[in-house]
Amino acid sequence: MSFLEWILICFLAAIYITCLFTVVAVTFRNGHWIMGILGFFFPVFWLIGAILPPTEKAAAMLVE
Repeated sequence: MSFLEWILICFLAAIYITCLFTVVAVTFRNGHWIMGILGFFFPVFWLIGAILPPTEKAAAMLVE
């Protein structure tokens, strides 16, 4: 691999990891704990948990 390919791979990996941690944080903040835990095995659950609206308990905590 050339130097430019390594730079591109590192750059894309950094973007992927940043997006991954952001989606995980949103999933847990929305109160979807089960999806957050399952997401460690099946990452698609993190995306679903981030898209779903917050649970009633999480929404009440955001209002306060």
